[in-house]
Amino acid sequence: MRKLTTFLCLLLVSLIPLGCSPAKKPAPAPEPKTIVVPDVSSISFKTIDYDQAPEIVRAMAKNLKDSNFATWTNVNGTNYVVISQASLPIGSSVKITDIQRRVPANDFDWVNVKLKYTPSTATGQKSQSSKPIVATFTLDRTIRAISFEVERDKSAGTGAAPTTPRATSPAQHKVTPNQQPAAKGLQLTSPRAGEPVKSPLQVSGTAKGITGTVRIRVKNAGGLTLVEKPVQVVNGSFNTMVSFTMPTAEEKGTVEAFITGNGAVEKEVVSVPVTLLPGTIGAP
Repeated sequence: MRKLTTFLCLLLVSLIPLGCSPAKKPAPAPEPKTIVVPDVSSISFKTIDYDQAPEIVRAMAKNLKDSNFATWTNVNGTNYVVISQASLPIGSSVKITDIQRRVPANDFDWVNVKLKYTPSTATGQKSQSSKPIVATFTLDRTIRAISFEVERDKSAGTGAAPTTPRATSPAQHKVTPNQQPAAKGLQLTSPRAGEPVKSPLQVSGTAKGITGTVRIRVKNAGGLTLVEKPVQVVNGSFNTMVSFTMPTAEEKGTVEAFITGNGAVEKEVVSVPVTLLPGTIGAP
């Protein structure tokens, strides 16, 4: 009995250091990572030869050739910036130094194109032969706004810097009848700018030097095409009726005329703003 008691005491003493260890606290959950988009960052771009630019880019530059302009468009996912040089004094130059992506708010990408103007020390006739500058870049999100910033090169010349180019968007390069140059092939004569219209609508105009067909298109305030159809040019003019689904409430719209070139590229685009009256589906 004494031996059994001694054995139990030794066993109890051996178990005391093996008592319950304190419970471990669970590891804290990792905090979610916040992805910070820089307010301003540079975009990689390259300058290409004007003659190598897509046809629609060259058509835009041709429409604006007599003005001091800067414009941009997107063709097949690539952005094209076009800067005029024809009105610069001989010996002066302008170049793109940087293209910046600015994010002033969530889901709002603003592109700022920085230009450097180098004046000439000479005065006199303006250059008329310089081709526009064309630069390309890509962006993974939709561009909501674009601006052009001109910096004067203070280390060269004393000539006056040009005024900031008139920036246009792809939708702004179209010409209304009142702005139509005399040499332009297409011109819309009906409907008139600002005229209230409904379906069916008569569209007519002139097509000097153009043979074949002209395409007519009506868009609503959101830019959605309501109807598009071809019309034959006869003796330098065209006339047709188009039917479309009228809106449930009065809204702004546009009537356009254009021709298509190689690869279905739209050319000679002219448009007039109209007011689309509410109604029902137009008669065929």
